[in-house]
Amino acid sequence: MTSKPSIFIDTGAWVALNEKRDKHHKEAVSFIKSIRKGDLAFGHIHTSDFIIQETYTYLIYNYSYEAAVDIVKRIRDSNIIIHPFDLRFKDVWRKIEESGLSFVDWTSVFYMEKYVISHIFTFDSDFARFGIRIHP
Repeated sequence: MTSKPSIFIDTGAWVALNEKRDKHHKEAVSFIKSIRKGDLAFGHIHTSDFIIQETYTYLIYNYSYEAAVDIVKRIRDSNIIIHPFDLRFKDVWRKIEESGLSFVDWTSVFYMEKYVISHIFTFDSDFARFGIRIHP
């Protein structure tokens, strides 16, 4: 039996799922519905504390405090695996400089490599250069 691949959820996907005014909202909702219906088979769903913090901050400044609190509560109350920061800053910074990614994006790549996650739900194309399959 082949196990289902895991998927990592990025900030842009959380925002799009939560906010009807986001330009990717319909596409994000459609993607999640396909997973729930079983049209797309993924195993565990992952995100990180950095992604949650970035999503919260983005929603507060671009939508509302209520939207930010709502998404954090929904993530917290779900069965999504949340990875805490566990790197030494010196090592992280060297790799960030080499990658050209933002700090949060690089930590997402780190977790995906560490936990062998090859799929990401995002609207950010930068992840493709690391061999990560982008969805939707």
